[in-house]
Amino acid sequence: MSREELKVAIIIKDNRVFLGALATGCDPKMTTLQGNLQTALDRIPSFVEGANRQWDASPHNPKSTVPEPRAASQPTATKSNQQVQQNFF
Repeated sequence: MSREELKVAIIIKDNRVFLGALATGCDPKMTTLQGNLQTALDRIPSFVEGANRQWDASPHNPKSTVPEPRAASQPTATKSNQQVQQNFF
């Protein structure tokens, strides 16, 4: 099923491509691949088709079942040793 509104994001850095798709009321779909702009443009139709199939089956990702963390017995983390946001590239 096609969506009323669909956004596709392309980010290219060196020889890596990030593709993302977002539709109203659905969780985003993302992938990375090797290539350039032409590679990304060639891949968009099949990427969007796959995203639409996944959204038709389940528009939202399953809820995480990660257990609650245990009470910390260590001192609180300081800014210097906190985890930095992960980069896609």
